[in-house]
Amino acid sequence: MSTTKAASDPGGDPVQADSVNFRGIVWFLAVIFVTTFVCQGLVTGIFKYFQYDADASDAGRAPVAASVSMPVIKDGRVLAGTPMPEPNLLADDPAPLAAFRADEETLLTTYGVADKNAGTYRIPIEQAKALLLKQGLPTRTVAK
Repeated sequence: MSTTKAASDPGGDPVQADSVNFRGIVWFLAVIFVTTFVCQGLVTGIFKYFQYDADASDAGRAPVAASVSMPVIKDGRVLAGTPMPEPNLLADDPAPLAAFRADEETLLTTYGVADKNAGTYRIPIEQAKALLLKQGLPTRTVAK
């Protein structure tokens, strides 16, 4: 027959022993930290190798190529001496927006020609609303 002896407190009452292995927890955390730093070092090394390889294989700029021009800001847009690829960067966002809104306001409040070939004309929005209220919308007849 096997006997198990329970640990006892100073009063003599049996208590359960603490079975947590703190050495195992510390080793686990150490392995996790070491693995993390090794992986981070590998990834950093690979990125540095890729950058080195890209720099080494780059042909560079031809000596007889046109010089790179300094960008110029015109009408709130950043322009260069040579055409820039889209999208053009905005250096002053409020200016183009204000110009756009002014154009839209002009279209909504003035008379004008929308398409001369099609015979389409533009009237102020308030006048268009008044005409719509006066004439009404077309309706369908209900078949019985």
